[in-house]
Amino acid sequence: MAANSSTLSPLMSHRVIPARSASRLTRQAMVVAFLLWTGLYFPNSIGGVQSSLFFAISLAVALCLLSYLAWKDGTRPRAVTFISLPIMIILIACTLSVKPFRFGWAVFALYSLLALMLTLDLRRVYPSSFVHAAFVAANVLNIASGIAILIGSEWMGQFLSAFYSQFYPELVQTMADLHKPVLTFGTHAAAGLFSYVFFWLNWETYKTSGKTLALFFTLCQFILLVALTSFTSLALGGLALVQMGMWFWKCNRKALAATALCILLVSPFGVHFLEDQIADSKERAELAGALLNSEISGPLGRYGPGGSERGKITQLLDHPLSPFGLAMPSDFSMVDSGPLEYLLRGSVPLLVLIYFGLYRFLRYNLASRSHTLTLFLLIISCETGFTLLTYVRTFYLLPFFVIYLNQIVPVSNEKANHLSFAGV
Repeated sequence: MAANSSTLSPLMSHRVIPARSASRLTRQAMVVAFLLWTGLYFPNSIGGVQSSLFFAISLAVALCLLSYLAWKDGTRPRAVTFISLPIMIILIACTLSVKPFRFGWAVFALYSLLALMLTLDLRRVYPSSFVHAAFVAANVLNIASGIAILIGSEWMGQFLSAFYSQFYPELVQTMADLHKPVLTFGTHAAAGLFSYVFFWLNWETYKTSGKTLALFFTLCQFILLVALTSFTSLALGGLALVQMGMWFWKCNRKALAATALCILLVSPFGVHFLEDQIADSKERAELAGALLNSEISGPLGRYGPGGSERGKITQLLDHPLSPFGLAMPSDFSMVDSGPLEYLLRGSVPLLVLIYFGLYRFLRYNLASRSHTLTLFLLIISCETGFTLLTYVRTFYLLPFFVIYLNQIVPVSNEKANHLSFAGV
């Protein structure tokens, strides 16, 4: 394997790769593929009711997979000492400072997994054609499921509602009734980010390989992203459109014309879809909020007067030096804002440690600086609307994204600087 450089990705070709048995590489590829498929499709609920058993199993499986990667490939230098242990020490110390407190074992498990994930050294995890095949299969299944939601398949809506309900029972069914392809992510805040990342991974694959299948997946994921019609999805959809337009204008104007023609042909169906979405006044107001950043949706809907996060902001302003660590607050939920949650649980030190640890995790493991910046800015931007870093599916999918990007990145990208967060 190491001697045959023609089978290696560009990332591997400029590194010294120790000899590894075929069985070891096969096990490694299976673990990477399992990260993807478990992260996407492990169920959350039974009959539309969230299952604590499934939640516990998903945490246990994530712990096993991340621990396996740490055991086989090691951890980043000094990450345990300066990132992971301080995160847990701060959380425990803040918890003990609150009397009385209700200890959140689930919160402890989530932050322990986050601390473990940020230590991983993924540079020696070698992707393979098996991993790419798993990614292609996931694209096919996601796109087929998304199309079923868009055309109003009752069976698909009922299936997702039965096995992937999250946060509150009616959420997924409501999204399906509105033809919003949130798939297995439950809410369009999380679905918006992950839909964009799948678009981006396929787009990067197309830029590197020029394969028509990758471009087809790119356009399909773009359609599913915009169809979510949320503030996040529309903002990221605009970014995706700029990325494609600028690259095609620079590298392939014929393809740009063909893509524009496809968008024009599809646009009447999109207009009809939006008309169905805004048929009643409530949905019209929601869509207007997504487009205009009103008090109904978007940042103002969370942080403005009367927003869903105002209670947390008031708590933070009234008690800036009284974080409650791993305790379970009884008067508000902790899923709509990552920065606020970190400040409330561990104040500024926890916030800095988590985001600095995230950046160092990405920068150390990703071969491309532009990929590092793109993924980092995406996550911290979307964290203002949903706490992604302690979302169970993130523990599976973020390591996969890093490994897959290293498979497709060309060495010349670092010098040519084809990709940036602005799409250039």
